[in-house]
Amino acid sequence: MAAPRPRSTRSTSLRDSDKLEGTACWDALEWTKIEPVTSSVSHANLDLLLDAERIVVEGYGVVLVNTDEAGTLIVTNFRILFLSEGTRNIIALGTIPLAAIEKLNKMAVKIQSTPRQTDKNPSRRLLQVIGKDMRIVVFGFRPKTKQRRAVYDALVKCATPARIWDIYAFSSGPSKCVNTNPKVRLLNEYFRLLGKSSSSATMDMIEEGSFTLSNELWRISDINSTYTMCQSYPFALIVPECIIDQELLQASSFRARYRLPVISWCHSGTGAVLARSSQPLVGLMMNMRSNADEKLVASLCTQLAGGKMSRRKLYIADARPRKNALANGAMGGGSESSSNYFQSEIVFFGIDNIHAMRESFARLRDYLDTHGTTSSDGMSSFLRHGGWTWGGGNLSSMSASVSTLGDSGWLIHVQSILAGSAWIAAQIALE
Repeated sequence: MAAPRPRSTRSTSLRDSDKLEGTACWDALEWTKIEPVTSSVSHANLDLLLDAERIVVEGYGVVLVNTDEAGTLIVTNFRILFLSEGTRNIIALGTIPLAAIEKLNKMAVKIQSTPRQTDKNPSRRLLQVIGKDMRIVVFGFRPKTKQRRAVYDALVKCATPARIWDIYAFSSGPSKCVNTNPKVRLLNEYFRLLGKSSSSATMDMIEEGSFTLSNELWRISDINSTYTMCQSYPFALIVPECIIDQELLQASSFRARYRLPVISWCHSGTGAVLARSSQPLVGLMMNMRSNADEKLVASLCTQLAGGKMSRRKLYIADARPRKNALANGAMGGGSESSSNYFQSEIVFFGIDNIHAMRESFARLRDYLDTHGTTSSDGMSSFLRHGGWTWGGGNLSSMSASVSTLGDSGWLIHVQSILAGSAWIAAQIALE
């Protein structure tokens, strides 16, 4: 068998298929069919595994297009591993936790060739892995080996485990929690917030419904223990001690998806609370009201510390832009009115919805992929010219790059979120 030719040091661009013609990295690889795990897994690869990690499938002679590097692609029940063909070292860029995978795309690139080489140069099979951590990684496979199909199927299956216990955090070793049941952990946190740390939650307590502890201000309600009131809220809720369960039911009907105002956190020093809810159903004319909802919200405002008899101010923080809140009124939603809630102030943070956030994040990820050091198309951008940052760009190209980054809107979104969070923390701590 002829020795493989030296690998090319050129970058391979998927955006320009002409540049793929004759690239040595494709011809130098030994493309083999993937075999069942029992016969294909080498003992050397087993040494790389974590606790409870097992190899599901392996692909040989795979190219990491981002760096134009050949190696072995391994899919385990926890992650993707990419090993360099020469050193057998793990390549960090091509190693991705399965929980960090957002999307998988199968693509093909046709390599242009001379008429006599048409049959010898079929299209290359590509698998694009889009990560939640900003990575866009592309792996290249030889056609007719069925390796890409095997890897893709394994990723689809393993990236969405049927049980939470199959995730690495839970299956890698002994749990650090005395009881890993989420309901028990939630109740223990509630007990801490209510100053009842001496009490400890148990499954028997949950099954018997005997977890409804309280202090002078707040209580734990079991009204949602079967999730019949609100499917997206936990089974136990912290609510004002003076509000009975019947009033909670009435208040929930005035909130979108029955997400009534409930307490998320209590400040042990000031007595202030952080509560959450969905938008009120005030209607198109913004004139619908609920006595139960207004009473519940008013009960969240405790008296100021230091012996003062006046009640603390109620801040209602609406994360949306004001125009979005008004537009939701046409669909029955809307926002609270300060005239209906005693001593309250409505503050709009102007944060865009999740769809705008997702689109902005995708644009930022594309920008980083285009101008980063390891673009998923294998092409070096002007930012990497000669190994010097900005070395290949002129003033015009630099300005265009910065403008593209600004157009993503991501920094504006982050600023709005951080500013709103800081404002809420300040009101709770200082007033």
